[in-house]
Amino acid sequence: MLSTRLSRRVVIAGAGSLLAAPAIVGKAQAATTLKISTSYPNDPQFSTARIWYDLFVPRLKAATDGQITAQFFPDNQLGQEADMVNQVKLGVVDMMLVGASIWTNIVPEFGIFDLGYLFQDYDHLLRATATPAGADLEKLLVQKAGAHFPAWGRNIGARNFITKFAFTDSAGLAGRKIRSLPSPVVTETVRLMGAAATPMAFGEVYTGLQAGVIDGMEHDAPTILSAKFYETAKHFTLTRHIHTPFGAFVSDKTLQKLSSNLRDGLLQAVRETAKDQFAKAAQVELEAIDQLKQKGVTVAECDREGFRKRMQPLWDKFAQQTPGAKALLDAVHQTEKA
Repeated sequence: MLSTRLSRRVVIAGAGSLLAAPAIVGKAQAATTLKISTSYPNDPQFSTARIWYDLFVPRLKAATDGQITAQFFPDNQLGQEADMVNQVKLGVVDMMLVGASIWTNIVPEFGIFDLGYLFQDYDHLLRATATPAGADLEKLLVQKAGAHFPAWGRNIGARNFITKFAFTDSAGLAGRKIRSLPSPVVTETVRLMGAAATPMAFGEVYTGLQAGVIDGMEHDAPTILSAKFYETAKHFTLTRHIHTPFGAFVSDKTLQKLSSNLRDGLLQAVRETAKDQFAKAAQVELEAIDQLKQKGVTVAECDREGFRKRMQPLWDKFAQQTPGAKALLDAVHQTEKA
């Protein structure tokens, strides 16, 4: 049973006293402990999820007066992302720290965030999601997936390519097997860029690179660094092809179990954490790129405009196949300029 497996998990030391045995609050009232899962590594300096979690812990304590605590399970300790989506829906796992792409198979409208070169940057992403269309998408996630996304956060950097070879344009990617997220839209983005897109679970990427099953993968610089993908691939190309939302997806069943004041406190902590991380993200990305250089990785620019011009068929196809996303697509185009 899952409860038995969880009792054997080792909780990271970095969470401090909040992860100890549940505290006594008031008159013998035990604290509620949230199980937070992520596929990301347990790296406090460059792992998107660990950075988010460390910012969240003090915010959670303050917002709930210590009546809610948290346990952090990084590195797929509780299972692969696809499995955790269902566990969040069932309320077995309370929160999942992940990018928005994993929800596309349940809520196809979320595929908009995987459309290559649609967003200019993360500020553009925030402008678009702050519209009524963005709020409607959040409601759709609750209805279809039983998960809340209280704040539109961001990964610590846009998605780029790390490969075993150098390239500057689509011709240089021809025939190369590039790992993509197991999302149809991301896969098509990578294919239109010129590569042989290869969907693969995050936990299989390192061995895939090592064994030559794939020639490269795409992700943000801090994650590439913390997962040590640079050990098997030495070319980091700043394609900046996708700006994916990231943050805490909270089980609706978990929220329903909480009293109104604790529920409000938890949601407040999530929103505040998203703002904290957004402010920190740009600097962390620059530090990660610098460390990749120090580890012998070549960092290079590429023909981003050339790649962007190849994306129109993907945008058009997505609009035709996902009519429910039209309002948000319109909002994206309307908010291109600040």
